[in-house]
Amino acid sequence: MDKHWVTGWVGAILAVGLWGVGCQSREESGAPLGGGGQDLDPTIQTASPASPDEEAIAAAAKEIASYPTLTDDNAVFFLQDWWREHKSNPRLSLQTDSGEVVIELFDDTPVHSGNLHYKAARNYYNPSEFVRIVPEFVVQGGNSEDPLAQERRWLIGKHTLPAEFTDGLFHHRGAVAMGRTYDGNPTKRSASYDFYIVVGRKVSAQELFKLEQEKGFTYSDQARQRYLDVGGAPHLDREHTVFGRVVEGMAVVDALASVPTDASDWPLRRLAFQMLPAEETESEENEPAVSL
Repeated sequence: MDKHWVTGWVGAILAVGLWGVGCQSREESGAPLGGGGQDLDPTIQTASPASPDEEAIAAAAKEIASYPTLTDDNAVFFLQDWWREHKSNPRLSLQTDSGEVVIELFDDTPVHSGNLHYKAARNYYNPSEFVRIVPEFVVQGGNSEDPLAQERRWLIGKHTLPAEFTDGLFHHRGAVAMGRTYDGNPTKRSASYDFYIVVGRKVSAQELFKLEQEKGFTYSDQARQRYLDVGGAPHLDREHTVFGRVVEGMAVVDALASVPTDASDWPLRRLAFQMLPAEETESEENEPAVSL
């Protein structure tokens, strides 16, 4: 990382107390629309706080303090730089009680890919939890009110991400995308901490045709067939930025999506996870990303 990003405020950071509830505003987090285009809940549920771990908070502060506080003004350049330096290992390992989910980040979306990789590398998601479960739609997490997560959000910085809508990356089953707010967000900027994985459902040709008319684009034959074969959430296409996909562990995602919830889609039991950059391994032959 270029030395101009390094700051000298370690002492000040270590002196800061826990940031209160609501550290992440609605401008930073958002939920995708539900099936059929209905807004299930425009805000993100935040998980109840756990007991603070002062040693862990101090360690996180010391680690993160050598990096800049991210804002809307500097985040794009920093995250692009981060991705250029780390894209040789584009996978993240998401560990849950049900097993491991491996996420592969896309090079076509360097800001979003760099963002999730950076947050994982800086231990923001260690631990975190899924706070929204909608069967046949999405599992969503990252916006925790755990004291350590609140502190890390404050240290990393309050910022959003510009949309990176890329031909070829849509909301098929297994896609990874960021949440966002809808009100007062005409350019569809993404949240920077809150992500979701598409569980989806089978989609009919008639539904896809209607969406093409509404959105003003045409799916490729390959993309259309993938929606017909494996499903997804196509009404979110060009509404939220897709920047990755699940390459291993989709059965784990399905297990998470089956957990009972309350009326607000909040899981009735805590769904904790940890996410870190995956260890580099020998290259494997995986199904290529679908070009739309």
